[in-house]
Amino acid sequence: MLAGATAKDGCHVREFWSIAWTIHNPSERHQQLSMWLTNNSKFCRSQDFVVIWNNLAEWAGTADSSEVRAKVIHGYKDALDREKK
Repeated sequence: MLAGATAKDGCHVREFWSIAWTIHNPSERHQQLSMWLTNNSKFCRSQDFVVIWNNLAEWAGTADSSEVRAKVIHGYKDALDREKK
């Protein structure tokens, strides 16, 4: 596992970006991006997901997938629900 792939104290979009730009193998990059979303989405705000979504094509490249995009959408919806409370 990539060091720093799990935020210890919240959502740090720069970690997601770092995975995207440091892992060159698309399969491994996809796995790590997906894992990061699974582990960190509960800490992210809706604005964090907007930044990820708007940059996903560039950051993920060929590792972009419907699975990763579904996790971003789901995380965004959950974040909106948390922010309404």
